[in-house]
Amino acid sequence: MPENKPKEEMNQKSGIEDPTLSLCMIVKNEEHFLPLCLDSVKDYVDEIIIVDTGSTDTTVKIAERYDAKIYHHPWENSFSKARNYSLKYATCDWILILDADEEIDKEDAHRLKEVIKDPVGSETSPKADLIFIPVYSKFNNGKNDSIANSERLFRNHLGICYEGIVHNALKYSVPTKTEDIKLHHHGYNQDNEQMEKKFARTSELLKKQINNDPENPIPHHNLAISYLDRNMNDECIKEAQEAIRLFELQNSDSQLRLLSYYSASVAFYRKNELSNAEKYAIKLLSIYSEYLDAHCLLSSIYFLKKKYVKCIEATTKFLDLLKSIESNSKKALLVPFNTLQHARLAYSRMSIVFFEQKKEQEGLQALRNSISSAENKWEPYFIISKHFAEKDDSKLAERFLVDGIKENPGNKDLLYYAAELNEKSGATDKALNNLKAITKYHPDETPAHYKQGLIHLEKSYYDEAIKSFKSVTERYPDNFESLFHMAIAYEGSGNSSQSKEIYNTLIRTNQDNPEVLVRLGSLYLR
Repeated sequence: MPENKPKEEMNQKSGIEDPTLSLCMIVKNEEHFLPLCLDSVKDYVDEIIIVDTGSTDTTVKIAERYDAKIYHHPWENSFSKARNYSLKYATCDWILILDADEEIDKEDAHRLKEVIKDPVGSETSPKADLIFIPVYSKFNNGKNDSIANSERLFRNHLGICYEGIVHNALKYSVPTKTEDIKLHHHGYNQDNEQMEKKFARTSELLKKQINNDPENPIPHHNLAISYLDRNMNDECIKEAQEAIRLFELQNSDSQLRLLSYYSASVAFYRKNELSNAEKYAIKLLSIYSEYLDAHCLLSSIYFLKKKYVKCIEATTKFLDLLKSIESNSKKALLVPFNTLQHARLAYSRMSIVFFEQKKEQEGLQALRNSISSAENKWEPYFIISKHFAEKDDSKLAERFLVDGIKENPGNKDLLYYAAELNEKSGATDKALNNLKAITKYHPDETPAHYKQGLIHLEKSYYDEAIKSFKSVTERYPDNFESLFHMAIAYEGSGNSSQSKEIYNTLIRTNQDNPEVLVRLGSLYLR
């Protein structure tokens, strides 16, 4: 933390004291994330306030290393209560709110003090007592970014506080503005077991909140989101519809209402109830026409319904909005946009539509756009090829696979899929070549060696089959399937003694396997 400045030290330009900043946090067992969080802001805050609600790991010791002021409060089943305790202890002019699984972008952290300096404001940056900043979250092991503006900086001593026991909301009535100081949230980017525990804890608290306040739409909305995250689509629809009913009954203009419509639309989409999905997405856009995710969802809906003109319109609108938000994060809402990384998918859909319509040049341009926006340059080829393969258009499916492999030699996903399609069509020599290409670039790729062995065995190329299966057993000596098929290959090659030896080995570890017993018995009866 910066050293405390004497009161007489003033801002040289304005003659006004530089405002001080308190970081306020609530924590429990956050030893994994906390250092990353505190390192991101320690040089830009004047005090660190931490309310610990019962950590049993090294969280408190970590906080002590940063000279944090630590207060211990038992967990009272309310995030707002804990959050408000932290506000009570803050002594600085302004407050910054962070969770342990968040960090301020290192390129923006120095601006924390800058954006709270101006007490008067200007035409381009009006005076504000509360500042929104964009929060970027990662989902599915870092595969999807979302963005939402969140109220994280506010002036102290104005009675601003939190309410709600789970998704605590800040209660305020003061002038606000938005600043582009990026905050990265890592809490959704966890493994399935961690997310399941988080869901169990959150859903239990939300149900309790609903029982205590059934006419409040917000806990219904938040429970719908929790259900959607766990693919509990029927439950999501029920809670989202109840949230929408209550929002409309109260004539609420809360942005959460928009997300409730979107949640219902996504849940219907996952259930393949496309008409209902379309209805809720269109209703959402009638309320707010620039809701990014709704245009992306409509693009998918119209694609599946083969309404290609509408699909192109929705896709184009989505891509235009996406570029606008990427260039100016202030255009994000308080509710998250979750489709920031979907440009490659949108362009891939567009490419498919154009090829379906025999518009070759437009299709190729959309493919190029998809590739340029994709982190994995092979993925658009895979998406488009898979679509045409499922439509039994083997010519186009093969075209995109061949082009993709040419541009991405050695890519396992493309080569495995090419092998699968070739084997299904009876082109086993082509399938073998695909699998050999995999093992050329990835010599230790045992599934490819195993699949080669099966094809060799089917074609009665016994020596080649044995060689392929040995490539597996050299790494995995007890692999039953490879040993079993190797024994069959030895049997086919006339080497019955080697075949018997392997079958006997397998019987010792798989006594009840009837195939092994039958094959071994037939060898002894010959």
